[in-house]
Amino acid sequence: MDLTVMSQMTGESAAAAAEGQAIVMTMQRATWRFAALRALMAIGVPDQLRDGPRTIEELAGASGAHAPTLTRLLRNVAATGLLRTVVPAGYELTPAGRALLHGHARQSVLYSLDEEVYNSLGELPETVRAGVAPFTLRHGSMYDYLSTDPALSAVFDELMDLQHVPLAARTAELLARSADLPAGATVVDVGGAKGTFVGAILQASPGTHGVLLDLERSAKAGRAYLAGLGVADRCEVVAGDFFKAVPAGGDAYLVAHVLHNWDDEQATAILRSIRAVIPGEGRLLIVEAPIPDDDLPHFAKDLDVRLLTMHEGQERTVPEYEAMLAAAEFRLAAVAELARGECLLTAVPVLS
Repeated sequence: MDLTVMSQMTGESAAAAAEGQAIVMTMQRATWRFAALRALMAIGVPDQLRDGPRTIEELAGASGAHAPTLTRLLRNVAATGLLRTVVPAGYELTPAGRALLHGHARQSVLYSLDEEVYNSLGELPETVRAGVAPFTLRHGSMYDYLSTDPALSAVFDELMDLQHVPLAARTAELLARSADLPAGATVVDVGGAKGTFVGAILQASPGTHGVLLDLERSAKAGRAYLAGLGVADRCEVVAGDFFKAVPAGGDAYLVAHVLHNWDDEQATAILRSIRAVIPGEGRLLIVEAPIPDDDLPHFAKDLDVRLLTMHEGQERTVPEYEAMLAAAEFRLAAVAELARGECLLTAVPVLS
């Protein structure tokens, strides 16, 4: 082989190796930075900075922290742009850092403060060997675990609500423009928690009626939430188990961020419960994040790893959803993009 070609190949290999090293180290350093942020959230530092800058000694006193150690964590998180130094020897939140005081980012970090939630990621080697997460072996489903800790359950519920609001608004917009649903249609939100999705749909379509189905623990919150939106008079709240039965009488059945929490057998059982009551001209509406068939970064690919650590379910490709739907006697009719890789999958009953 020509020496020039060999030299070029060697140079390309070295460049690729350097790129690989940089990718791995960037990923590793991100875990260190998040661990530092998590620790600051655990001792309440962002809340202590809510009203303005404070010195390290003031922060240490308010949080019961060891000042030299706190200094090292503050210095690390400041490099992310969430904090910045002030004179003398203090810190304040940046405009970006105020996201730690409210909203989805705050709830996400608060959820990670639970040791079982956080440490389950470290158990992926055991998970990949056994095919089941040690968390699941210890606690059953993630919902079983949440039922033992009302405070954590409240954090999780708020996190899900904040995550779902923009998706619910986009779903409602799509349905409001759709000619598939008859005037005065009834939408049944299956496993809809406090009703983020059905509430948005009822607001966007004043002639529509709703039914919200979830466990008893969600019913009270659902009634209050829907009343706050001004749509409670058009939405019935039903406590029940979607594995056993779902309310009849719907023109459309919505399943948003539910199927990915369960394995194929369980998810198909939910779909069969719906199939048992949906009319022949009805619509099944699924909100999930289908995994694309490529090697590009995607929200669903990352979330799928998180699901591995604490859930019995998984993210799925569109063909996998099609196969699951077929097993429950549905046919996928359309896929519409929502946001952040999430989609609205519309299916219709297969009629014999």
